Amino acid sequence: MYYVGTCPFCEQGNLGIRICSKESDVVILCDECDAVWLSTYLDSKPLFPEQPLLPCPYCQGNLSEEPAHWANFGEIYRYGWIYTIKGERDEF
Repeated sequence: MYYVGTCPFCEQGNLGIRICSKESDVVILCDECDAVWLSTYLDSKPLFPEQPLLPCPYCQGNLSEEPAHWANFGEIYRYGWIYTIKGERDEF
């Protein structure tokens, strides 16, 4: 998973770039508390989608079940968010 930083809300989770289940929208998602940002501007207030499916704020697809996934490098490049990447960690 490529990450863009540590969650400013829970201060524990990694913020990954997530593609929704309809594979049409991209958000930043905390892998610990499920906080969601709609853009790379992390100073804004996060959203907290309803559990357990975490509906996408754009299209109401989900962020938690396949085919939703952490964005790969090519997808991040295509969305123009390469500049946000701080590192990569193994998925477990």
